[in-house]
Amino acid sequence: MKVNKVVVERFTGFEKVVLELSPGLNVFIGENGTGKTHLMKLLYALLKGVEGAKKSTKRNGEQELAIKLREKLEAVFRPADDKAGRLVRRGRGRDHATFEVHSTRGSLTGKLTNLGKLSLSDTTISVPESVLFLPSREVLSIYEGFVAAYQNRELAFDETYYDLCVALSASPVRGPRERQAKEILAPLKKAVPFRVIQRKGRFYIKRGGEGQFEAHLVAEGFRKLAAVIHLVNNGSLAKNSVIFWDEPEANLNPKLVTHVASLLLGLARAGVQVVIATHDYLLTSELSLAAEYGEERDLRFFSFSRKGRSTAVQVTSGAVLAELDHNPIFDEFAQHYERERALFRGENGTQGQP
Repeated sequence: MKVNKVVVERFTGFEKVVLELSPGLNVFIGENGTGKTHLMKLLYALLKGVEGAKKSTKRNGEQELAIKLREKLEAVFRPADDKAGRLVRRGRGRDHATFEVHSTRGSLTGKLTNLGKLSLSDTTISVPESVLFLPSREVLSIYEGFVAAYQNRELAFDETYYDLCVALSASPVRGPRERQAKEILAPLKKAVPFRVIQRKGRFYIKRGGEGQFEAHLVAEGFRKLAAVIHLVNNGSLAKNSVIFWDEPEANLNPKLVTHVASLLLGLARAGVQVVIATHDYLLTSELSLAAEYGEERDLRFFSFSRKGRSTAVQVTSGAVLAELDHNPIFDEFAQHYERERALFRGENGTQGQP
């Protein structure tokens, strides 16, 4: 199952957006506060909620599914007083948000009122192999005891962290799926040749002949990559999965960012639908080059923007970065270059010369 179209109206900062997603890799860019993470979390909450309901041993009617989806939205977004109605775009009087998620195997459409009632009109969507959300913060260092503490309501993290820790707890796969995992990880293993070991509720990372180190003693960038390696090895991230990854470049050296680009492309080629949000110049450029000069056809870029704080978010898309109407990453780098040129000319007394 692949998500191919999303329509969202009056949800958080969106008035109305329509996205045609690629079955492979989708890249969200935009300034802070333009809704990139909100849209990923919305899609994740809906797909994960359907996954949980359809894998349940109990039969779930449309009304029961609507309740589960509302509860999942509340757990993922954590609005004040856990009121899902606060996710509806703010305005006067009663209002509602609508969503449509169309896939290669059915659709999910519904409405959420600002009083917190969620209703569904189409629930024919099938569930993917698995649905994952990777936050920008790594989780291996907080994994120990996290699930129990979260279940006891001792932590204020949103439920994406809990779901991810549950996925990390699975044991490594064997047989054909193990071979598939090795193929997916091949690009990353060249850059980060370490093993991830889970023992007695704690993660360890082994690098070459250096021995095993507790995850929290290893650099944060390595911990992020170690989590992805483990998710592939235990089958949580495999063919026909959908993964949402918020700022995969966070805390990574640029040398590793290029390998992450290869990993993302490898996941897409292996049949994983990938959606990322990023602010990184190098990562977006590497991916765009793969689309321009390589054979990557299942790759799409989306630019989120707004003209003022009070205006709704607009989204444009393209197969490569050059096709986007607005690219804040490139815009700021161009301004930086101009500032550097101005400073150079001024310091050398040659202002006005090229």
